[in-house]
Amino acid sequence: MATNVKEFVEKIDTGLKATKDYKRFLYRFKIDGVSTKGVLDYSSKEWDKKTRISQAKEHVVNAKKQNKEIIIGLSENSTLDSLARFYFGTVCDDTEWTTNRKKSYNIYLGDCRTKDEIIEDDKKSIKLHQPKYKIGKKKIKDIRLADIDNLKVGMNKEGFSKQTKNGCSPRTQKKILIQILKPILVYAQDNKLLTDIPTIKAPTQTNNKKIVTEPIETIIKLYKSIHTLYEDNSFYRALFLFALYGRRWNEIRTIEWSDVNFLNNQYTIRAANNKIGSAQTYDLPADIVESLQGIQDNNKGLIFKSPITGKELHSPKKQLAHIKKDSGVTELTMHYFRHILVSAMGERGIATTVLSASLGHTNLETVNNFYLSANHTSSSKVANEAVQNILKG
Repeated sequence: MATNVKEFVEKIDTGLKATKDYKRFLYRFKIDGVSTKGVLDYSSKEWDKKTRISQAKEHVVNAKKQNKEIIIGLSENSTLDSLARFYFGTVCDDTEWTTNRKKSYNIYLGDCRTKDEIIEDDKKSIKLHQPKYKIGKKKIKDIRLADIDNLKVGMNKEGFSKQTKNGCSPRTQKKILIQILKPILVYAQDNKLLTDIPTIKAPTQTNNKKIVTEPIETIIKLYKSIHTLYEDNSFYRALFLFALYGRRWNEIRTIEWSDVNFLNNQYTIRAANNKIGSAQTYDLPADIVESLQGIQDNNKGLIFKSPITGKELHSPKKQLAHIKKDSGVTELTMHYFRHILVSAMGERGIATTVLSASLGHTNLETVNNFYLSANHTSSSKVANEAVQNILKG
């Protein structure tokens, strides 16, 4: 027998109505595009009006919860690992940023690998770090502030590598707690899998900012060393010039020929390879154009591919060591190029907002207003021109 929706004239709540005598209730709701409706008949119950309404509301809440479990395969009794597996695999975009966060989760929080990933890791004899403070096996509903505190204490005492064997840095702890764990728990709360989430506070990070003395002189030294050492090697000259102009190593090693627009002297860092998660287009300086055009290649796929495997190049430690020795900048790393650039641009009076956008920063407190009125292309052009003016003397 079809339901006559016109009978239900009394609105109780969103998606819940009752007949005039409040003995029968009609509910409708939609979860992730899936519609559900039903009728509750309490005519035979010896309940008063208030009880019938409260029972109807409770039924709808439980129905929504059950439907959500069916749709996403999760409930409050699911483990944090199960939730993280769904979160990374379905909710997050398929980017390197997501991949790195998932790896960090597996190192410090639990094991959210799929069955296929576990099989693949077993073939490679890859074993996960398994400290006692991991909380991945706990049910979502059972995660308490004490678990978070224990996690912080554990990370403060023990890492998983030689560099972190005596404890993880505040920066790493902040990444694990604020950038990985908290969004997962917030997602659970948004989907009614968790009523409240524990207060998550990251350790205060000490100011370990690298100070660059004489940055203008330093950037000139590095520029000269790059050209001296790799005058006849366009491949490494282009690679290190990208670093000199502020590109991250991950951005350099993943850039492809199709990302470069020689006609407009621009290049794009794809969303999968930067920290913002959206494509960023930058100005391409003339000296990098010249170096790229000198590379003997078929101009397909990766620009800086391994000459041995044809795949992504590993960190050029040997070539970087030559630059360190020739320039005398002994503390040089691929990321330290960015510190030097920032300091040099600061001395030349380049606005922080312009420089931040040119470097592809994600810190909206730094570039908030600027992102609304300018882009990475124009910002990097301003910064690149300042670098070239320095190098010209």
